[in-house]
Amino acid sequence: MSLDGHADRDPSVAFRRAVGMTVFTGLVFLVVVGRLYTLQVTKGEQYRVMSQNNFVQRKRLEHQRGEIVDRKGRVLVTNRPSVNVYVTPAFFPPAKRMVVQLGTAAGLARTESLAVSKALSKAVAERGPAILLARNLSRAAAADVRRVQEALEIPLEAVPIIVQPGVEATDGNEGQRLAAYIDPDHFPSTTLVLRRLQVAMDWSDRQLQRLTRRVRRARGLERYQDIIVRRDVDAAIEGRLGLLVQLGDLPGVTVRRATARQYVNGQVAAHLLGYINELRPRELEERRDQGYRLGDSIGRRGVERSFEEELRGTDGRETVVVDSKGRMQASMLAETLRQDVGAKQPPIPGNRVVLTIDLELQKAAEAVFDGQAGAIVVMEVNTGRLLAMTSTPTFDPNLVAGYFDPKEKARLDAMKERRPWRFRAIQDYFAPGSTFKVVTALAGLKAGIVRRNDKVRCTGAYQLGNTRFRCWKDEGHGQVDLTRSLARSCDVYYYQLGTKLGLDPIAAMGRQMGFGSTTGIDIAGESKGIMPDAAWYKRRFGYYTLGSAVNASIGQGAVSVTPLQLAVSFAALANGGKVYRPQVALRVERFDAAAREIKPEVVRTLDVSPQHLALVREGLRQVVNSPWGTAYRKRLKDLEVAGKTGTAQVAKLGKDRKKSRGKDIPWKLRDHAWFGAFAPAEDPQVVVVVLNEHGGGGSSAAAPIAMKVAQAWYDQQNRVAGRTTAPVKVAQLDDLHFHPGSEAEDVAWTAP
Repeated sequence: MSLDGHADRDPSVAFRRAVGMTVFTGLVFLVVVGRLYTLQVTKGEQYRVMSQNNFVQRKRLEHQRGEIVDRKGRVLVTNRPSVNVYVTPAFFPPAKRMVVQLGTAAGLARTESLAVSKALSKAVAERGPAILLARNLSRAAAADVRRVQEALEIPLEAVPIIVQPGVEATDGNEGQRLAAYIDPDHFPSTTLVLRRLQVAMDWSDRQLQRLTRRVRRARGLERYQDIIVRRDVDAAIEGRLGLLVQLGDLPGVTVRRATARQYVNGQVAAHLLGYINELRPRELEERRDQGYRLGDSIGRRGVERSFEEELRGTDGRETVVVDSKGRMQASMLAETLRQDVGAKQPPIPGNRVVLTIDLELQKAAEAVFDGQAGAIVVMEVNTGRLLAMTSTPTFDPNLVAGYFDPKEKARLDAMKERRPWRFRAIQDYFAPGSTFKVVTALAGLKAGIVRRNDKVRCTGAYQLGNTRFRCWKDEGHGQVDLTRSLARSCDVYYYQLGTKLGLDPIAAMGRQMGFGSTTGIDIAGESKGIMPDAAWYKRRFGYYTLGSAVNASIGQGAVSVTPLQLAVSFAALANGGKVYRPQVALRVERFDAAAREIKPEVVRTLDVSPQHLALVREGLRQVVNSPWGTAYRKRLKDLEVAGKTGTAQVAKLGKDRKKSRGKDIPWKLRDHAWFGAFAPAEDPQVVVVVLNEHGGGGSSAAAPIAMKVAQAWYDQQNRVAGRTTAPVKVAQLDDLHFHPGSEAEDVAWTAP
């Protein structure tokens, strides 16, 4: 060691260190060379395949939505084979990256290449001419461009290279200079793929813009998720797309077999069953935690909406290996990767919902309705289970689910005045007219104001202060008791009863029977209707008058009910006072578990004595089966029906009532026709309610429809029991001096 401490300057030490570093460097070099040899020679082919199969994608296996069947197992809604079109944003051509690589080969700076890429995007969108990539290219530079183009699998015609006239090489050895262009009609880009898709799908520019926004919004791993473009495409579109995909003109587009919702009977029970369509962006964000993904469908109306959780199944998953363009790869390596990532998980189908509806009766109800708009409700008296529920006009769910057929849209738009989308049985509420007199009668009986044999003299009008309330029968009904007042639909009887009661007792009885609140049916969108009391008028108008009670006594004024509410109330009359929650589903069946039965539910019991209910029922029996009844001429031969007609005034049209109800006045100003009934009268089993919106008189425009429905139900019962129809007992007549005249039009008219 030297005196100054610099031992590391000893030549022998330095030599040893140099030898060590040389050996270490040599070893590292040998390792690198060996690794390169392994990658490029020994396993070159294997890694070449891996480079092609460089995307492991987890594809969704879509579930099948559960079936909907009627009470006898007849299929109402099912699934059928179809073809869906999807796009995967990650597999669209990376036009910007490819332009930059071509520009580099042509000697452009990155900023220049990016400017070309931007110009290309605009040219594709505007269907513009070819744009210049680079000019003054030598033969060598042009060859470099071609090599990059080939490596990127860009079609030859997408990058035309032409001779620049009059531009010679400066060295005189290479001939003329060249120019490279990019043809937007052939250069692979996202915009070009979407434009080709637009042409094949026959889309409008607006539809293209909507999909373009969805593709542009995809970020991160979302770019590798399929986006549904359209469900259930027809054979012509499938053929066009299939050919383009095979030719490689639609990278990132997939045509895949799937299932579509099928509404077996077309328009039958359309409002009740509902339909499905795709989730909106806001809904998707709200439901991501529930497993919904972009492009998923959801129940929009009716049973499809209310039983969404039951009908919707669970998607499965399958791991697939695809190349950079999304094409599935079939190789040993791909199979190994699939096994490493995860096994196939099959989808779980949705549950089967069994409805209370009887398809045969539903069809019969829809067939016999001859009005322009309205609804029919058929319900079991002792369970609240619905047998049929219609709404007119209607639509075909097959033509509005998913893809909205333009012809169906035009047809529905032409009926805009009649509001074909409204489910009238539960969504719309109307003045019930004289069908509401049963409520006033029960309120009077409960208050002790009315007794069985008490009579009121009807002279054809009732004077209250300065207002004259007229009866539908100008000459009056003479002396009538409670049952006759219902049978003849005498308005004056109820005017006087309403004056004595006031509005609140009538409203209280109406609410007991289900008016003014939803019935609780398991279908979304139900309306409450209006059951006003004195406080309601004071809140709404600042005052209450006794005239409101007079109007309400015959189902006019602010009183408004849905057809379903009226059916619930008539069922309570018929079954002894039990108010049932209307039921549309019998049970839900799962393939891997026991069925979940849905039991009938009594919401409340009317605070009315059995004797009072029996008295009102007798009045309703006379409506149909006694010569003085307003529906006597519509009675059935084989089945005794009890019911109540109702004609609800829509607008005051003058004193000439017959003329004002004719076909000469606008449809929207005509009266609503009602009929509420139950059968058989002595042992009620079924309720039928008919609303013929703007149909005219209840006895002429609603009662005949209800009778046909009741007859269809009765014939069905006989077929099931294996018996033939037999005439029922003829009603006893207690007024031998009465002779039936013209059909009653039981609507009240008021004049100041």
